[in-house]
Parts: sequence; structure tokens; C-alpha cells
Amino acid sequence: MDTSIRELKAGLSRVIRRVAAGETVTVRLRRRPVARIVPIGRASDLEHLASAPGIIWQGGKPSGMRRGESLPRDVALSDWVARDRR
Repeated sequence: MDTSIRELKAGLSRVIRRVAAGETVTVRLRRRPVARIVPIGRASDLEHLASAPGIIWQGGKPSGMRRGESLPRDVALSDWVARDRR
């Protein structure tokens, strides 16, 4: 179901009942989607992606990625960020 913000404000109870029944509602602002209201019991996007054919994920962090830089002890964070932006 798609709804505008005006329709959502006017019929919030009706929309919530539809979501509670399992429907997903997309909220639009000037015909552009800005939010989605989903039922709580629905599987998350991550679970949905992990269940897709050809996807294997055992719940751990991705391997093979290098660690990020660590903040030197004698440098203020603001100085470190400013230096990195140059």
C-alpha cells in the first residue's frame, strides 16, 4: 500500500491496522517514497537477503577486511580528523 503523509495523518489507525495484518506501507512525500512502515514480526531485510538463493552467511563478520586506523595517543581527535581531510 502507498500513502501520502496527509492520508497517513488522516487515517493513521486504519494504516496501523493494515500493517498489523501483515501489510507493508510506503509513505510518500510529493510522490517520492520517504518511509516504509513494516510489521514487527516480519523478517528483517538482512534475514531476507541471507535466505536468497546463492547467498551464504553464518552470522559472523566478513573476513578478509583490514582493520581501520586507530587514533594515536598523543593527538586530539579533532586534529586527527582535520589532518585527514587535507
